[in-house]
Amino acid sequence: MSHTLTLQNQDSTKRVFIKDMSYHIVPPIHSTNAHPPSLQAQNLSNKGPNPTLLPTEFVNSCKVVFLIRNPSAAIPSLYRCFIPPLSAQTGDTRLDPTELGYRELRILFDYLRDKNGVVPLVIDADDLLADPEAILRPLCDDLGIPYSSSMLEWPAPEDHAFALSLFEKFAGYHEDALNSKSFIPKGNGKKHAEPQSKEELNDIWKSKYGSEGMRIIRSAVDACRDDFEYLESFRMRLT
Repeated sequence: MSHTLTLQNQDSTKRVFIKDMSYHIVPPIHSTNAHPPSLQAQNLSNKGPNPTLLPTEFVNSCKVVFLIRNPSAAIPSLYRCFIPPLSAQTGDTRLDPTELGYRELRILFDYLRDKNGVVPLVIDADDLLADPEAILRPLCDDLGIPYSSSMLEWPAPEDHAFALSLFEKFAGYHEDALNSKSFIPKGNGKKHAEPQSKEELNDIWKSKYGSEGMRIIRSAVDACRDDFEYLESFRMRLT
């Protein structure tokens, strides 16, 4: 983080891209004066209602875009990382309900909306996969970045090698993305297909992960549902 601030100070014309999980910067219990050790030397502090661990002046300097995914899809996908065979790569065997991030996303969203008086951009992963150009063009316009069709695919071997090196310590968690070369629609590729019933989803999860796995997934999905639906109501709409 200190490196990011240094880059910003060196050249204000450069954009620094940061991708992070909301629960890493908006903990459930936080101190309004706390920030990560890497920022200690920056002599910065939080003031006011800032819910994050990051300094307020840094948060205010960022353009934040929210990427969400339906918990009925996201949580079963995550659960696979805690059971064989992927658990042998991840080294983890338990889905931690405090690390799902939907509540923290909502807290950060509301803070930025109230502070700026503008609704932050919210992108649904299903929309992005169904029609990436329709999402990326207005996103680029909002960020002041020229859109290019090269954003839709990444076939270069050197790019894959670079990504693999960066995510090596997160083995097992991002295999589909790391092995991809373009956006790949899930399922039938429809934009927000008709949702399956709770009973249908329970049956699918039970057949894949057993009764206990289904129970864990259902509990996590239900806990995230309200926050997801709240954020989803603000999502960028496909036309």
